[in-house]
Amino acid sequence: MAEFPRRAKEDERMIAFVVCAASYLLIIVIFWKLKILRRQYLEPTFMWIMIFGIVALCQPMTFFLYQNGFAILSTGTLAYILAIHMK
Repeated sequence: MAEFPRRAKEDERMIAFVVCAASYLLIIVIFWKLKILRRQYLEPTFMWIMIFGIVALCQPMTFFLYQNGFAILSTGTLAYILAIHMK
């Protein structure tokens, strides 16, 4: 029973990752369907999201950013990979 709180935190992190990834992908799909997406705007945006994820992992002040830094970094990377494959 002592491992239950730890398991709950791991589940919360996974849920945060899935929510971040799903929201980025939803935004991409909506903008793509509306023809608003342009590669020239998306690439720098997702690069800045990746940089923010790295900063969130390396900063010593806020534990919340440290906890979610990898989720921010990985969803920014996933979105960047999708953006560079757009025509």
